[in-house]
Amino acid sequence: MQVMNILVVEDHFLVRMSMKIVLQELYSQASISESESFDHAIATMRGNPYDLILLDIELPGGQGTGMIGRIRQFQPDAPILVCSAADEQKNALAFIAAGANGFLSKTAEKSETVKAIVTVVKKSRYVSPAIQERLLDVATFGKQNRKRPVGIKSLSGREREITDLLVAGKWVKEIAAQLDIQSNTVSTYKARIFEKLGVDNVIDLAKKLREE
Repeated sequence: MQVMNILVVEDHFLVRMSMKIVLQELYSQASISESESFDHAIATMRGNPYDLILLDIELPGGQGTGMIGRIRQFQPDAPILVCSAADEQKNALAFIAAGANGFLSKTAEKSETVKAIVTVVKKSRYVSPAIQERLLDVATFGKQNRKRPVGIKSLSGREREITDLLVAGKWVKEIAAQLDIQSNTVSTYKARIFEKLGVDNVIDLAKKLREE
């Protein structure tokens, strides 16, 4: 059986160790290499084909979405899973468009982390459910030039559900438990709801609901 080669590109020691623990549980025979900077990662990739690359986007020598293109010069077929603490709402689609196979928030729980890794290893794409909804929204109203709903009507069923829970005073973790989804997914939905309705906090959100 061929040994799986994995590269973890992450400058924080504890995060690297956490990633390695999850990877070793999934792929016990895997060979796991580490890089603490983007330049070192590129040097490591030369002549060493990888079956999976986990990439932080805020590390020494990093170049934003341009990192994906650089990696593809040396690893054209390797699945790339971006793992970042950066705002998923603002960054996920850009990195997917640049050629990454997935985007995972560092606040994701272990079950979601495992799901993301397994998904990209199979050469499929992974984003959180909230980002999947955003992709569907873009496909529905962007490419078809349809008029996009505004205000409360612009919210999806899940977004409206989370809106009601936020206004009812529920915390993100409480909503996640009630809806059986990840806390970071709720946070992404929350940011998306605020963006759609043009509000900055739950008080203004409640006011917006009353007005409509």
